[in-house]
Amino acid sequence: MVIKIWILLCLFVGCCVGNSSFRLQYSRCSFTKQELNDYRREVQDLIYFAHDSYLKYGYPHDELRPISCLPKTRNFADPNDVITNDVLGNFSATLIDSLTTIAVLNDKRRFKETIELIAHTFPQKFDLDSTIQVFETTIRIIGGLLSSHLYATDPTKAVYLGSAYNGVLLDLAKDMADRLLPAYLTSTGLPLPRVNLRHGLKTIDSDLLMENNVAAMASPMFEFTVLSYLTFDEKYAAVTRYAMDKIWSLRSNIDLLPMSFSPHTGQCYSPVTGVGASIDSFYEYALKGALLFDDNSLYEMWDVSYRALTTYCKSDWFFTNAQYITGQTVVSWIDSLSAFFPGLQVLAGHVEDAIYKNIMSLKLWNTFGGVPERWLFRGNLSLLDESLKKNVRNTREEVAIPQDLHRALVPLEWYPLRPEFIESTYYLYRATKDPFYLNIGINILGSLKTKFNFKCGFGGMQDVILGSPQDRMETFVLSETLKYLFLLFDENNELHHSRDNVIFSTEGHPMWLKTEAIRQYSSKRFFNDTVYLKHLQKCRRKDKIAMRRNNRIDNMKNALAGLAKSFFVDEKEDLSGEKKNKDEHRRANLSLLDSYTCTASYNQKHATNWPYSPILSSFNKLFEIEASFAETLRRPAHMIGNTAMEIEQNFYELWADPFQSICLLPTTTESVHLLIEHPKDAKLTVLKNGDIFCTTLKGSLKLALEKVKTGQIDNYGNYITTELFENIDCDDIFNPYHPNRLYSPIFLYRVVAVNGINLQQDANMILARDLIVSDPGQIKTFTQIFGCNANNQLLLENIPIINFLLI
Repeated sequence: MVIKIWILLCLFVGCCVGNSSFRLQYSRCSFTKQELNDYRREVQDLIYFAHDSYLKYGYPHDELRPISCLPKTRNFADPNDVITNDVLGNFSATLIDSLTTIAVLNDKRRFKETIELIAHTFPQKFDLDSTIQVFETTIRIIGGLLSSHLYATDPTKAVYLGSAYNGVLLDLAKDMADRLLPAYLTSTGLPLPRVNLRHGLKTIDSDLLMENNVAAMASPMFEFTVLSYLTFDEKYAAVTRYAMDKIWSLRSNIDLLPMSFSPHTGQCYSPVTGVGASIDSFYEYALKGALLFDDNSLYEMWDVSYRALTTYCKSDWFFTNAQYITGQTVVSWIDSLSAFFPGLQVLAGHVEDAIYKNIMSLKLWNTFGGVPERWLFRGNLSLLDESLKKNVRNTREEVAIPQDLHRALVPLEWYPLRPEFIESTYYLYRATKDPFYLNIGINILGSLKTKFNFKCGFGGMQDVILGSPQDRMETFVLSETLKYLFLLFDENNELHHSRDNVIFSTEGHPMWLKTEAIRQYSSKRFFNDTVYLKHLQKCRRKDKIAMRRNNRIDNMKNALAGLAKSFFVDEKEDLSGEKKNKDEHRRANLSLLDSYTCTASYNQKHATNWPYSPILSSFNKLFEIEASFAETLRRPAHMIGNTAMEIEQNFYELWADPFQSICLLPTTTESVHLLIEHPKDAKLTVLKNGDIFCTTLKGSLKLALEKVKTGQIDNYGNYITTELFENIDCDDIFNPYHPNRLYSPIFLYRVVAVNGINLQQDANMILARDLIVSDPGQIKTFTQIFGCNANNQLLLENIPIINFLLI
């Protein structure tokens, strides 16, 4: 009998193993270990499908057309077609850019075979008559080669090749870097945007070299510095780091950078700033460079620039695009590349705000089925007749608005399967472990298995309004989009348990430096290339001359400014202590960044041990975006009727706490912004009770106020009653000879944010009365802008700001 049972058990196990469709049953969206492994395997299958398709239909060209099953090549007939040729250098870009994704899968056999194919493809290295963009080639080609070299040579990695690897990837990376470096030989030290891999700069139309963006000029520092560590040749790090530092020196007095400059003169071309296209990777590599290279000056670059962005560009749901000198919002669009920024905020420890910003990308995906390249958050509905306009504003009833109006709201209408949204979702899941982000992942996975899946690969949407497909699989689909999706579900991936300081490049390539590599670089590094040595020396001499000239001009300006605005000056102020505190703060932050990952505290009330999703259950603004942007966030016809992924039935029923999942009423108050400009930082302290304390007006303050009236819904979801207006005092104690006769104002002001820091409900903004009143300069500034009533509330044009106090 025992023998018979054993035989039956063996047969049963054999049938289960032999039948690949056999799965233990689980409830969808329960996110058990088995369910996540199933999703991981599904993404892995998609990666192999895309990789195999490229090798069959695209190689040795750069990309693949997934619908027509043909290679996507550079425009050989027109060298000035930069839109095509900047990225496609005829150097098998997908082959190189996707290699680290194979490494992340731990597929040693395919990893080794692909390296051998790369070596076979480039016997003459990159001796190609191709004019390409320096930045894109750096992040895709050099970055892919360096990261793959690290995998191949690290004994702790699953794809370690040992003696079977001859260093060919590092040799190729060095060869490519040497071909790109001449772009930096300008009079400013800022790189030109393009270079020809064979002929340098000789054959390029001068019109293609006039302007370069901040991301492209600053960001190669990251990959080139890694190259220096691996080759001991310091020139790569020195030349590119000089350019990044030079870019940073061109920021405005309020620490904002414009999006582009002339690399020949350093003159600003585009005065707009933000966190999206043309400038995104500058912030990314300031922070990631600080972490990977343990570099305090890079961290300060990140810290100062982030505080400036928070002060001048931050709104609740995204960062706006502002004029870099004034900080005023100048364009009312956001682009798809800015969806990466929440991931960067997570890396810096700003998880709470990252949650808000990532939800904006979620809502765009729900609306269009992808994140459009550019979307207007403020539009004009003047083209609509009144009957349609009424329906458009009714968020309960979806109406397909005319295509011409939709195109006005989506000026750049394509979605090429960019990775930024899933990248930030991955970071947020690693930081919070909220299943909300796994649900995003399975919805994106579903789209990749269906509407983005074609005969020979994956393609995005050429037009999100029509839902029409795009016959192109860009290299980042394999190198980033599918990689981050795979890692989202692969809890046991070696990267998640490594003791290495792993940092993903802007192209999704994992980078790390062992302690021994850092030690060897410190002792063995050299810089013997006289061309670049002399070039940097010449640039630095020019900088010293320019600095002396600028100091003279600044001194004259300061003297004139002192006559007009002496109330800003405190000659007795000792800045040495302030600098010391900044240095200590920066060192403390750097040490904290190593342990940024935290676990969310799940709600486990109401006699159950089931862990609910914190966002789905406790984030009471989850659907505020739909109300705030009801006129511009309109679904096209092909998306009407689709269920938003956050309320998909299986997920919502399992993870929403029925006792806690309550949304605030949408805000109906008007927003007002007040900016007090000064070149120094304001000194703000957030107290334990949520109050924000400010000791001085000698700093830039950007106050976000709401203008509240009875019958409205305030920023915290409360109905405003007449009780708020009882005992209101509009008389200014600093101007007693001009009493205010408006004893019953129809509105009041309330501070809701200071320099991008949101005030909690019932919290106050507090100015230190003794420090301000005792300083003649500050009290003069104060009385020129504000008044103050007997209740210590500040007045703006005799209207109380009810939570702005002088105490």
